[in-house]
Amino acid sequence: MPHSIISAIFPVIAYLCIGYIAKRTKKFDPANSGILIGYALNISIPCMIVLDMTRQDMFKDFSQYFQFFSGYLLVSFIVFLISYVYGRLVKRQNLLIGSYFAAAASYSNTCMIALPILAIMLPVGGATYGVIGVIVLIIGLQTTSIIYEYTSKEESGLSFRKVLGSIWKAMKANYFIAMVLGLILSFLGFQFPSVLGASLNAVGITTAPVALFAIGAQLNFTLFRNHIRIVSECTFFKLFLMPVLAWFVCDLVKLPPAPAVAVILCSAVPTAKCQYAVARSHDVYVEETESIVAGTTILSMITLTIVIALLAAEFPAIVT
Repeated sequence: MPHSIISAIFPVIAYLCIGYIAKRTKKFDPANSGILIGYALNISIPCMIVLDMTRQDMFKDFSQYFQFFSGYLLVSFIVFLISYVYGRLVKRQNLLIGSYFAAAASYSNTCMIALPILAIMLPVGGATYGVIGVIVLIIGLQTTSIIYEYTSKEESGLSFRKVLGSIWKAMKANYFIAMVLGLILSFLGFQFPSVLGASLNAVGITTAPVALFAIGAQLNFTLFRNHIRIVSECTFFKLFLMPVLAWFVCDLVKLPPAPAVAVILCSAVPTAKCQYAVARSHDVYVEETESIVAGTTILSMITLTIVIALLAAEFPAIVT
C-alpha cells in the first residue's frame, strides 16, 4: 500500500482504537469524553479554523468552498429524500418519524469526525471545508426541528421564534464565531506573527487525536445490536449510498480535487451525534437514533478506511 494511503488512514483508525482500548482497559472513563469534546469544540477547533483561514486568500479560494457547500448540500438532500421515501413507503412511517429516520441516514458527523480528518488529509483548507460542512449539518438539524414544530400537536402551528432562536444559538458557537473572524482576517490580509501562529497551530493540531480518541472511548457495541435492522438500513444509506453518490456527483460536475475530497469524505462519515441530541430534546425516535449513531460510528471504522484509501489513490497530489 503506498505511503500516502497509509499516512492518511493510520492516524484516523489509531486514534479511534486507542480511545476504545483505553475505555475497555479502564484507563479512561468514557464519562469524561464530554470534557474532551468540549475542549475540541470550544478551543482547538476554533484555533484551527482561524489559523487555516488566515493562511489562505479567501477571495481566491471562495469558488471552491462554494462548490463544496453546494455539492455537499445537494448530496445530503438527495440521500435525505431517498431515505425519507423509503421510510414512508417501505417502513410505513409517518411524516415525523420518517423525517427523523432520514435525518439519521443522511446527517454527517462533520464537526467531531469529518473536520479533524480533513485537517489531517488537507493541511491547508481542510478545517475550512470542515466548518462549512458543519453549516450544512446545522441546516439539516434546523430542518428536522422545523418538521417537529410543524407536526407537534402541542404547538399551535410552526413557531418561527423557536426556529430563529435555535439558529441564533448555533451562530453563537465558538467554531462559527471563529469562522466569521477567520473570514474577516483573511479578507484584510492579516497574518499572525510567527510565535502566535505557532501557538495556535500547536493547539489546533490536537483536535484530531482528542476528538477521535473521545469518539473511540464512546463506542458501544451493545447499543446498535438492539436495533440491528434499523442500523443496517441506515448504514446502507449513510456509509454506502451517500459516499458513492457523492463521488458520482463530484465526477459528474467535475468538481476540483480539494472540494471533491471534502464532499466525499463528509458524506462517508457516520451519523451526526447532534441528531441524537435533537431527537432526545424532542423525545422522538430517541433509542433508534442513538443506536444508529453508535452503529454507523463503529462500522465506519471499516468503510472510512476504504474511502480514505480510494481518495488517497485517486487524488495523491491532494491527500497527504
